[in-house]
Amino acid sequence: MPAISVIIPMFNTEAYIKDCLDSLVAQTFTDFEAIIIDDGSTDESARIVASYASSDARFKLIGQPNKGPSEARNTGLKIMQGDYVTFIDSDDCVAPNFLETLYFIAQLHQADVACCSFKNIDEAYKTDGRAPDTDISKILSAKDATRISLYQDSLPDYSAWNKLYKASLWKDKFFPAGQIFEDLAVVPEILLSANKVTITKSKLYFYRKRSGSALATPFNISKLALTETAEKVFEKMKFESKPLYKAARSMLVSACFSILMRTSDSEEFANARKKALTHIRKYRLGTFFDLKIRMRNRMAIILSYLPRPLFFKLLKKGL
Repeated sequence: MPAISVIIPMFNTEAYIKDCLDSLVAQTFTDFEAIIIDDGSTDESARIVASYASSDARFKLIGQPNKGPSEARNTGLKIMQGDYVTFIDSDDCVAPNFLETLYFIAQLHQADVACCSFKNIDEAYKTDGRAPDTDISKILSAKDATRISLYQDSLPDYSAWNKLYKASLWKDKFFPAGQIFEDLAVVPEILLSANKVTITKSKLYFYRKRSGSALATPFNISKLALTETAEKVFEKMKFESKPLYKAARSMLVSACFSILMRTSDSEEFANARKKALTHIRKYRLGTFFDLKIRMRNRMAIILSYLPRPLFFKLLKKGL
């Protein structure tokens, strides 16, 4: 059995999938399987992956009808064989020492989750194949790691990628089908269920920001799932401990400000905006006096006490 399973959901990323797979071929840690889930691609993505799978037994191509990234990842979770698992998006890539470093610090600290920092790259980026210097690692308790992820301002974050997980953490745990913001829905729970979490500030994951990605497209009805997801996480965390309650509260308020900032004041979004305002008014005072919240959230809370038209106008300008 491989030490690590790498799960890669893929949909129409023919321009980037080769970079992604080449970065895995270049790994200094070789005991892995790469499960690439073709989620109904209509371009040449599958053909490119098939060429890797035909020459390297570590690469496995699995096809399925288009169901979205959550279901693609879930397919990988059901068939993975590694002791550890990591997720890489098919338009991203990783440093040559990504797997080696995360596996090493997980083993060193006997931690269920290892997390690294990441580097934002653009659509034209090509990896140079160099292994970044590795920074020191430190250990966090599960509750501290979860709390930090919900404040969204440090490591670990609640992204599914840039982490190596003990595979047993994902037993009977899956991403919500057909939903965006799926990482927020699952990863905080995974972190909380770990024995401990180790992190390094080494930038070993390369996250590609591109215009066609799901989060970069214009705000629409489907993205209103952010509020519902944030509410569910808040309900799960608020009874765990006071620090987790405060962190989840901050995350919920932040999500609500995001909804108001990204939607128009129209009938289409009226209910969502009303719900967001209700949460903000209920939790803004307590959140404001939480010293760990981000400065942009503190500024948004101050603005929320202004007359509504002025508040909306200033919020739209961005924080």
